Amino acid sequence: MIWSLLLAAVLYASPVHFEVLLAGNFGEPRPNHFHGGLDIKTQQMEGKAIYSIGDGYVSRVTVNLDGMGNAIYIRHPEGYTSVYAHLQRFAPGIEAKLRKWQYVHHSTDADITFDATDCPVAKGQVIALSGDTGASMGPHLHLEIHQTDTWNMLDPLEFIPELVQDSVAPVAHSFMAYPQGEASSFAGMNTPQHFDFTTNEIQEEFTAWGKVGFGLYAHDYMQGSANTFGIRHTCLLVDGHEVFSSDVNNIPVSGNKLVNIWGDIDHFTSHQQWFMKSFLEPGNTLPMLKADKNRGIVSFDQERTYHVKYILQDFFGNVSEYGFTVRGQREQTNPAEMTESADSTQAGPEPPAPLAEHEADRYPHLVILPVGQRQWDEQHVVLLDIRGAKEGLPTFEGYLDGQFVLFEYVKKSTRIFCDLSHTPVVPTGRERHLRLKARDESGQEAEFEATVVY
Repeated sequence: MIWSLLLAAVLYASPVHFEVLLAGNFGEPRPNHFHGGLDIKTQQMEGKAIYSIGDGYVSRVTVNLDGMGNAIYIRHPEGYTSVYAHLQRFAPGIEAKLRKWQYVHHSTDADITFDATDCPVAKGQVIALSGDTGASMGPHLHLEIHQTDTWNMLDPLEFIPELVQDSVAPVAHSFMAYPQGEASSFAGMNTPQHFDFTTNEIQEEFTAWGKVGFGLYAHDYMQGSANTFGIRHTCLLVDGHEVFSSDVNNIPVSGNKLVNIWGDIDHFTSHQQWFMKSFLEPGNTLPMLKADKNRGIVSFDQERTYHVKYILQDFFGNVSEYGFTVRGQREQTNPAEMTESADSTQAGPEPPAPLAEHEADRYPHLVILPVGQRQWDEQHVVLLDIRGAKEGLPTFEGYLDGQFVLFEYVKKSTRIFCDLSHTPVVPTGRERHLRLKARDESGQEAEFEATVVY
């Protein structure tokens, strides 16, 4: 495995032709999933050329699948597949194959697979333009690399390490103590509490008794970027002995939801802070986590001082250490009396602010509305707004005089459009009958009919 990654690092190149700055790194915890790739900044704009990082062939193209927007999958002969998401447009040859498929299947949404001879590409070949499609919060390129045979998610930095500059060490913000059962306590409490790292070594000596697990809230940083990043390597030592470690790489896609077990999802929901547990909860089978025979849970069963240390390291080898001491001490716990810190970890999410006017109230059923209809005949672009969809994005089919025409999404909106000049319909200057059918995931259906001159 190590040799294959070293080989890949030699073979693969940058997907962009400008300085690589990251907005997100691999493996960052998100609700229900790990961030599966790198988010590469595209200078706050769309339309930047995107290049294949290596030789191979386009094995798949998707449109509006799993929040990826427009995405290309390239299979490489070394056993890896690279994925490029949130694209604005595909290169002309790929775009033509997509359009052909969409017209054959009467569908804007697409999931197309290709054989090795259908669309070969070379390293450095333009495959698309960068964009902001799908579940994107701004223009960027989302780059993933998978093992083709297992589809495990791999850290793309393993393949293009020389493209990113980073000399900044990770920073720990707080640790959380999780007493395991009523007979255990930390700082006099048997409920979870968190404590801030104001320095690398907390001077206060804590007390504990029984079995306690720990969790860490931390971020990595990089020069040239104001963003925060996930931690690649974490190691927890007690009296110099390793009890837990993590190396965030080679994540099975089937293990994505285990992020909610490794991370404290309840605290994240309430406070938007990910405390990643430094012990293995039952059912947590993530292979990138290692723990001692006690699953990383520390037994404070002697009346003495214990030295607890976290070692954090990013992909580039920048290291930071954080520590504190714990005095083993039998004590009477009081589970009912909550400290301010403990209370904050247990609080539920605040109720959302009331909406002045809810979408469902305005449009209780699926509705198709014309937009700028007076300009349709002159501009030959039909613009419609689909409102009242109960779940997800609706699907739709458009026809002009009974012939299928492709409608596309207007980015980040409920609108769709059809540029008639880009359809197979031959212009005649006469009136045509336009019909569009829409359906949402709850089963609601709607139809729209109109006349357009083309």
